[in-house]
Amino acid sequence: MFRSIHLVKSAESECTGICRIIMGLAKYAEPQGYELRVLFLADGPLRAQMSAAGISTHSISWNGTFQDVPGAVRVCLWLRRNRPKIAHLHWGGRAVRAVCKLGGAQAVVQHIHGRIDEVTGEIPESSSFPWSDAVIASSKKVAACDSSHRAEVIYAGIEVNPSPKSLTRDSGPLQVGVLSRLTPIKNIGAVIRAAERLKELGIQIHVNIAGCGPSEHELRNLTTELGVSDRVHFLGWREDFRELLSGWHLLVIPSIDESFPISALEAMAGARPVLASRVGGLPELVVDGVTGYLFPPKDTEALVNHITELANDRVKLAAMGQAGWERAQTEFSVQNMAIHMAQFYVRLLRDRPTRSR
Repeated sequence: MFRSIHLVKSAESECTGICRIIMGLAKYAEPQGYELRVLFLADGPLRAQMSAAGISTHSISWNGTFQDVPGAVRVCLWLRRNRPKIAHLHWGGRAVRAVCKLGGAQAVVQHIHGRIDEVTGEIPESSSFPWSDAVIASSKKVAACDSSHRAEVIYAGIEVNPSPKSLTRDSGPLQVGVLSRLTPIKNIGAVIRAAERLKELGIQIHVNIAGCGPSEHELRNLTTELGVSDRVHFLGWREDFRELLSGWHLLVIPSIDESFPISALEAMAGARPVLASRVGGLPELVVDGVTGYLFPPKDTEALVNHITELANDRVKLAAMGQAGWERAQTEFSVQNMAIHMAQFYVRLLRDRPTRSR
């Protein structure tokens, strides 16, 4: 057995996707030959959730730079006490990687989950990760940003619902779901504008938006301006993803860019089709015309056409959901993710010299 310590930016809701990946790994870590612990660099509600799941967690306040010397020292000393073989970083730059080296980690892994700055909307042409011994990418599209060309793709995995609610005989208004942080890059306004167009066409739908973020006020105003407040419902931040999805007919991801969203995997695991922008890692996840549809980013009319088709053809809706469920089982199970990660760790440690402490 060896120890892997995962460093996460914070235990706030913005890191939910990352924490769900870690929880999946933790569930199967011991059978794969390693122990997993988590260090949050800012506290929050996710820490209690992970602790309740039996995962060893700790929180140390540090902004990830050498300007915060006390924080860097606290993290370094904590790492030395916990003696990790592998420091698995889900956030941070050169300073975080250097502190992990100073803290005695035999190998430092940089895990890149995305390629875009949600604040500026910029996508760097390339990135490098000095002081890291290996790089993991969430998708092939994200891996292409690694200028060293050494990033290994390990897809996120999901616990697949063994008996999801069937859509075969479902009727009534189409329940369209959005499961996302409400930020400009997520382009949620496209779904609201689609709701207005579908209202004009006489298509009965309800759009359910689960999430929160800086764009919420603007999106609520857009809903009022377009006269679709009776069709668009803001649910706030929700943790009951599976319960929500079981009541929806499909999931829409209209983002301007994505890496490999866990929400799409959740929908597939619950036998729900995914309608998504053809951006980032989404084409690696959604099989166009089989498990859902891919459409050009910002093409609201294409989204309207796809929703209209599935609203009128519930047999096709159910078939796409079933195909997604089968794909999630064979390609994106949490067990597959855990096995691939363990194999990656073993290769990495085999190629690294053992350090004396």
